[in-house]
Amino acid sequence: MSKKIFITIIHDFTIFCVSFFIALLLRLDLSYSLYLMNSLWLYCLIYATINISLLHYFGLYHGIWRYASIHEIMSIFKSVAISTLVVIFSFFLIFRLESIPRSFPVLLFIVSLFGVTGPRIFYRLLKDKMTKNKVKRIPVVIVGNINSSENFIRLTKNEKSSPYNVIAMISNKLTSVGRRIHNVPIISSLENIELLEGSLNKLKKTLPQRIIITDQSIDAESIEKLYVYSQKKGLALGVLPKISNLNPQDKFTTTPIAIEDILGRKQKVHNPDFLKEITGKKILVTGAGGTIGSEICKQISLLKPRELILIEENEYALYKILKNLNKTVKPILADIRDIKKIEGVIKKFRPDIVFHAAALKHITFVEEDPIEALKTNFFATAKLCQICKSNNVPKFVFISTDKAVNPTNIMGATKRLCEKYIQKISDSSAKTKFLIVRFGNVLGSTGSVVPLFEDQIKRGGPITITHPRVSRYFMTIREAVELVLISSQIKESINGQIFILEMGEPVLIKDLAKRMILLLGKEDKKIDIEFTGLRKGEKLSENLFFKEEKISKTEITGIIHTNDKIFSVDLSQYNSLLSYIQNDKNDNAIKLFKKILPEYQSNVRD
Repeated sequence: MSKKIFITIIHDFTIFCVSFFIALLLRLDLSYSLYLMNSLWLYCLIYATINISLLHYFGLYHGIWRYASIHEIMSIFKSVAISTLVVIFSFFLIFRLESIPRSFPVLLFIVSLFGVTGPRIFYRLLKDKMTKNKVKRIPVVIVGNINSSENFIRLTKNEKSSPYNVIAMISNKLTSVGRRIHNVPIISSLENIELLEGSLNKLKKTLPQRIIITDQSIDAESIEKLYVYSQKKGLALGVLPKISNLNPQDKFTTTPIAIEDILGRKQKVHNPDFLKEITGKKILVTGAGGTIGSEICKQISLLKPRELILIEENEYALYKILKNLNKTVKPILADIRDIKKIEGVIKKFRPDIVFHAAALKHITFVEEDPIEALKTNFFATAKLCQICKSNNVPKFVFISTDKAVNPTNIMGATKRLCEKYIQKISDSSAKTKFLIVRFGNVLGSTGSVVPLFEDQIKRGGPITITHPRVSRYFMTIREAVELVLISSQIKESINGQIFILEMGEPVLIKDLAKRMILLLGKEDKKIDIEFTGLRKGEKLSENLFFKEEKISKTEITGIIHTNDKIFSVDLSQYNSLLSYIQNDKNDNAIKLFKKILPEYQSNVRD
């Protein structure tokens, strides 16, 4: 027994004995109370001993006083109640309670309960006060709905590791203003953010040093207002990571606001049960080191697959993604065009699902060399489909793009060619289900405008944009991949189905540039925007589906689909094209390529 536990037991024993006497004194005068104690001292010791035994049984002496809580109070309550009943029953049997006041049991219970719990509560409050004075917490204002804010406030109050002191809250609803959560006032709302400054000035507490967003569903417009306000006031603005991505040691970690947070669309939060079927499965990902491929790998890794097989031709990219994954990963350094090696990998690992993300996607480069695009984007994809079909791979998921709709460039056209081929081969596939997922631009992906603009802004400009009216659909990498994974698990899906990710309204690229200037704190400096003219194969705007495609909703918010197989051609034409590509008959390949794709409006010469 430790010294602290021994002292605690002596303390409690003394309290119970004193409580016995005080209970008598509250009902009788001093002289008669002393007289009764002379007769009842043995019962007093028994009462105290029973309590100590019960408190030990309930585990009270294994806890730490500083963290005394309702659990400890309930243990004391039960102990005192049982002990009081035992003593009173004994009195009744021996004395018939003739000389003892009838109110004595009640008084004994109350005095004992307060006598034992009081010092514990006082000790906790004292230690919390001392700790609070030692650790200077950052005063913060939190932003979110009632539930997310309440969780954060409770954590900061209960965890000594919390670096934050929540002094006020901004609610998502105006009707909540004026109320309190854990004594923290709700001083403003996202509906009327203009009230914030005046409300903060009225606070008697220290002014905030940081604004923290606790709610993942806050819309981009509100986040932008918060960002503008925080920049004006010199406050840091952060956001809590998605709860599912948190490690226990990172519960108070915040991340800076990024362009993804203030642009375009409100991100959707989906039920993780949609993805539970990936757990325990063998998953293969091509292009695993790319923007989309690496995010697919990261999210799948969290779902605990049986094995995660990574195919990537770039050694450094493969090395980078491996650092973020667990031990179930099997890295394969291979070119997707190396058909024999890819076939060997499929036969060796027998994956349950193949996510095909490998592709040449940079419009400018592939526009100048369409044959290379055909070899990687179409030939390798078609051969991979054949391999999966012949080896009875249960599911194949192809990552497409909005540029495949009414394509005007080689990259989009090759992706559209893959869509059509996959739909055609799916007609004769009984054991392999082929699915296609189509979506628009991913913010921050390799070669996208976000990193380009960021670099140009940091250098002082100018920002180069091809046309003032050019617009694109945008989505964050996390959300795009999450929806890809969910699409792969929709039970009602049929072979050859195209899933399309809803992406809200398209965003003008010039507006994106202006918001990035603001985000990077350069609004006070003149950053010029130059328009350079549309590039070869570039469109002013993209579409997510053909007008001939009939679109239907799925059970999942944010995902629509089509089963239409428009502009379909005979499989023999695809086989001829594959033969031309394999045998380097480039002119024949280009001619047949254009013939198979009447929807392709190109500048490629015969």
